[in-house]
Amino acid sequence: MIDREQELDLVNRARRGEVEAFMALIRTYQVPIYRLIYRMTGNREDAADLMQETMLKAYTGLKKFKARSGFHTWLYRIAVNETLNFLQRSGREKGKMEYLDEIDTTESGLAVAASPEETLMGEEFRTGLEQALAGLPADYKLAFTLVVFQGLSHSEAAQVLGCSEGTVSWKIHEARKMLREKMRPYLDRAREV
Repeated sequence: MIDREQELDLVNRARRGEVEAFMALIRTYQVPIYRLIYRMTGNREDAADLMQETMLKAYTGLKKFKARSGFHTWLYRIAVNETLNFLQRSGREKGKMEYLDEIDTTESGLAVAASPEETLMGEEFRTGLEQALAGLPADYKLAFTLVVFQGLSHSEAAQVLGCSEGTVSWKIHEARKMLREKMRPYLDRAREV
């Protein structure tokens, strides 16, 4: 990632018509934006299309960007809006969320399984967690995704979601509480092994 000063410099240069400056912004944010959209849609093709739409909308709307918040926050807001509009237009439920690809098993305390029983438990846990995440209310899931998986601060997530930091904190707290409750059987079983 780039710091706020570098980001603002690239934005100002892009506003003056320097395409390479905007391309540098795209290179910086395309992967996190794609991941966010993919988590919301559960479909790689839709995520790629929506990421392109997001970048196009950002490019055409660059002159409207007010630097009160960071460019990345503004870009996340565009991505969230584009994706929610797409999901609403298509009448689809949000697809399967694949958060688990990014979870470092050693960091999260889930050691690499050694026995077939542990391997099976790991797969069951993974499936259970996917289902638990998919079962969260959409606004809780989005706040949780932005902060926990995308690494935004509570303040940045609040700007993206158009709510207060306190609301973001509350939604994340509630999401964690719901996840703990839904995952209790898996966690209890893991303690028995």
